[in-house]
Amino acid sequence: MHDRSGKLGRIPRALKRGIQLGGFLVLSACSPAAPAIPIFGSYFPAWIIAAVIGIVATILIRLILVAAGIDEHLPAPLLVYISLTLLCGIGAWFVLFGGVPG
Repeated sequence: MHDRSGKLGRIPRALKRGIQLGGFLVLSACSPAAPAIPIFGSYFPAWIIAAVIGIVATILIRLILVAAGIDEHLPAPLLVYISLTLLCGIGAWFVLFGGVPG
């Protein structure tokens, strides 16, 4: 792993490509200006509105699942509710803002 000079050996090509791709994906998520919506005179980032809608929708869905008796049969409730929140939030983004987030 280490050669005599103390430097690390050669980095495998696949790892190098993975690091480059990861860096590209992180930087591609950065945008010069996030969409904002004026609410009561202040500008709120649009993603916050979509996230709040996703959380509220998930709470309502959970209440329905509890009332129907399905909640206790979920295999991994935390994972299910996190997935529902993401699904509802991204769905709200598409409905309200009509495009890919970011």
